[in-house]
Amino acid sequence: MRLLKVIPFALLLVALVAAVPTQERSTRLLGTLQRHLARPAIPEGFVPRNENITGGRFRTKIDHFNPQNRDTFEFSYFSNNEFYRPGGPIFIFVGGNFAMTTYYIEHGLLYDTAARDGAWLFTNEHRYYGASTPVPNYSTENLRFLKSEQALMDLIEWIDYLRNTVVGDPNAKVVLMGTGYAGALATWARQRFPSIIDGAWGAGATVLASFDFQEHAGDIGEMIRRFGGNECYSMIWVAFRTAQYLIDAGLDQTVTSLLNTCEPIEPGKLLDVETLFYHLKLAIQEAMLGQQSTAKIRDVCEAMINSTEETALHDLAGWLNVYYANLPCNPFDFDTNMEAAQVLQPGAPENALLGLRQTQYQACTEFGWFRTTDLDEQPFGDRVTMHFFLSACRALFGEWVTDAVIYEGVRLTNLHYGGQDPRSTNVLFTNGEFDPNRLVSITSYINPLSYAYVVPNEFLYSEIYSIAEEDSTELVTIKQSIQSFIGLWLGDGLTPV
Repeated sequence: MRLLKVIPFALLLVALVAAVPTQERSTRLLGTLQRHLARPAIPEGFVPRNENITGGRFRTKIDHFNPQNRDTFEFSYFSNNEFYRPGGPIFIFVGGNFAMTTYYIEHGLLYDTAARDGAWLFTNEHRYYGASTPVPNYSTENLRFLKSEQALMDLIEWIDYLRNTVVGDPNAKVVLMGTGYAGALATWARQRFPSIIDGAWGAGATVLASFDFQEHAGDIGEMIRRFGGNECYSMIWVAFRTAQYLIDAGLDQTVTSLLNTCEPIEPGKLLDVETLFYHLKLAIQEAMLGQQSTAKIRDVCEAMINSTEETALHDLAGWLNVYYANLPCNPFDFDTNMEAAQVLQPGAPENALLGLRQTQYQACTEFGWFRTTDLDEQPFGDRVTMHFFLSACRALFGEWVTDAVIYEGVRLTNLHYGGQDPRSTNVLFTNGEFDPNRLVSITSYINPLSYAYVVPNEFLYSEIYSIAEEDSTELVTIKQSIQSFIGLWLGDGLTPV
């Protein structure tokens, strides 16, 4: 089954489009930013119906690294023993920074492979996400236990419990699969615990923490050139720089009027200026990439360049106001865009469903992935800088978050896990050719029982779904190779080519 509607995965700074005075605006802009990011996708309207699915809760320590802290919490998981045969393996769709779903233990390539191998399927919910909260609220102090290394220990202790208590086979082989950040967790678990994890597949696994992920904008720009044409690229380039020059020249009222912003964009308010350009870039990316179709990039470009407006900025403004036609004005000021990620209640939709504050905290303390426009070769101007993202981290979590804190967190993440050279065995990395996050993943890797594939002419995660008639020959081959590697980790067959 191919995708009907993408529900993407939050990387960072989701708050920057989140809350505005009315619920209607909030919902619209949240959806915009969420689609811009990379969350695993499920068909719209999916309802779990598999009678073999059961839910459970597992209790573990809040802090695995402090023996004096005996506090515990429970996280949720789902189980599907539909295909299990005694002596069969355990397959786990690893939870990440998103609410848990049963879709991937009921559908998809991992599910199909479980049918072949007699595997028992599980999926878990990552600490702090969904309903698996270890603390009463998400104050900055209470977020100190939100770290990837704590999540890895949750996963490993849960696997020991599954083997011995649920499956009843302490020697059951274990294969992990995850997407995005969860894909990184899966491969890091194999790296850290090779005696427990027999193999791990990371689809779009974001294994490289990045302080300034400026290459992301450059990759988007290249896709605009390739599928939208040089004229579209140039129009966007000119429009962004025209807006910058007008603001710098004190003609900010012209920009405010053209872009229909709720608050005036004044040159002295640097964060508001940066937020404006962040949103302009974001709207274009979401419109072009949200449907994961190169034809959509062409359509958006045609709508912009076929405009009868008098300047490139007018063309961009006309398109933007159609795109946000259901909003009375565009809330592109900094303070408004911090509100959703300042919500502290774990059960609030901003946190339980979207994981806004939690994802932000991990970005500010471990991973970065801040999508600036610092790269010269991209069309989105030069006003979205690290100052903008650092200010967001401080607004959300306090003045203690400095550029040194963020840089050190990124450095230590790469030091602990190896970045793009993890030196692991029995791992598989897959990425779509048109997924910009492949730049912080692994696209070339040869180690014992390991490999990396880039799926030609695909965006993100197309390889995690069942083999389908509409799949390209290359995509089918890669899906079959993934299944062959899993069989190899379980002790079957020869190395795929």
